[in-house]
Amino acid sequence: MPSVVPITEQAVELSAALSAGAKSADEAVAELASSGDRSALEHAREELVARIYARSDDYEATAALNLVNKALAAVGWYDPYFWKHRRKP
Repeated sequence: MPSVVPITEQAVELSAALSAGAKSADEAVAELASSGDRSALEHAREELVARIYARSDDYEATAALNLVNKALAAVGWYDPYFWKHRRKP
């Protein structure tokens, strides 16, 4: 299945480097999160989940999905509500 999102291939390559011992998990996550593009990471996650649904023994996609989820957590998200200074009615 060809990848639409290049970050998906990067995640697969980084998971292979991680399992080979060439990179640490923190380095791999930092490299994925360096772009800060949350939408690309979300699309990569969707692609990897589709690969896992198609073939449940796709351990390469599972490892890459783990890295993408950690990168999404590192990037964070935009919260339109600022609750700290909100007054009660």
